[in-house]
Amino acid sequence: MSHESLVYAINLAIAAILAAILTEYWRRAGRGSGLGLWAGGAWTMAVADLCFALRPWMPFWAGRLLPTLLVTVSLGVLLIGAQHTARRDLRARVVAVVAALHALVLVAFLGIDSESPWRTAFNGVVWSGLSVASYLTLRRIAEPARRLLSIPASVYLAHATFQVMRAAVAVVDAVSPSDVVSEGLQLAGDMEVSLFMVALFVSVLASHLTMRAEELRTALDDVRELSGLLPLCAWCHKVRDGEGYWQQVERYFSARSGVTFTHSICDTCLEQHFPEEAPDVASDPAARR
Repeated sequence: MSHESLVYAINLAIAAILAAILTEYWRRAGRGSGLGLWAGGAWTMAVADLCFALRPWMPFWAGRLLPTLLVTVSLGVLLIGAQHTARRDLRARVVAVVAALHALVLVAFLGIDSESPWRTAFNGVVWSGLSVASYLTLRRIAEPARRLLSIPASVYLAHATFQVMRAAVAVVDAVSPSDVVSEGLQLAGDMEVSLFMVALFVSVLASHLTMRAEELRTALDDVRELSGLLPLCAWCHKVRDGEGYWQQVERYFSARSGVTFTHSICDTCLEQHFPEEAPDVASDPAARR
C-alpha cells in the first residue's frame, strides 16, 4: 500500500468512527434532533476517503471524479445540517446545483489535464465557499445557540481559510510549476482532512449535548418552580412567574407543563349564579363536565 493510500485509509477509519458515533447519538436523541444530517455528511466523507484509498485500483476517470465530487457532496450535506440546526430553510436545491456544476468542471478537466493545479485551485474555491456558507449559517443563530455552536463555526472558518490558501498556492504552482509545491499541497490537504473531521464532528456532538443539557436544566427549573410556592394574587388570582410578571393561571401552567385548560362550573357556583338551572344539571352529571 502506498503512503497516499495509507493516509486515506486512516482518514477513512476516523470518518467512519465519528459517523458511527453521531449516528448512534442521533438514534437515541430522536430524528428531530438534526444530528442525522451531520451523520449523513460524515458517512459521505467516509465514502469519499474510501474512494481516495481505492483510487489506484479504480478506472482512471472514476478515481479522478468520484472522490473529489463526494467531498463536495459531503460538505453540502453538512451545510444542510447547519441550516437545520439554525432552523432555517433548507437549500438542498442550491447544494445540488453546486455539486452538478462541480461535476461538469471535473469532467472538463479529465479532457484537458486531470493533474492541473488549476483543478486543485477550483476544488479549493468550491469547498471554501460551502464552508463559508456553513459558518455564516451557524453565526446567524440567535443566542444562546450561537454561543454553543461557536466552535463548529470556527472550525468551518478555519477550513475555508485553508482551502483559500491552498487554492492560492495552486495558482502559483500553475504559473511556476514545482514538484515540491505539488507534493506539499497534497500532504497538507491530507493532514487537514483528518483535523477538520475530528474538530468539526466532535465539536458538533459536544454542542448538541450541551444544548440538550441546558434544555433539561431549564425543564428542571420549571419543575422546581411548579412544585414550590407560587405567589398568587388574592383578588384576580394571577400568578407571578420567576421574572416578576403576573400571568393568568391557565397561561402560566400551559407554558411550563403543556397542560391545556377547559372551563366548567362547580356545583356551588352553579347554585349561586344559575339557581334556575341547578336542578336540571344536578340530575344530569354529564352536563357539568
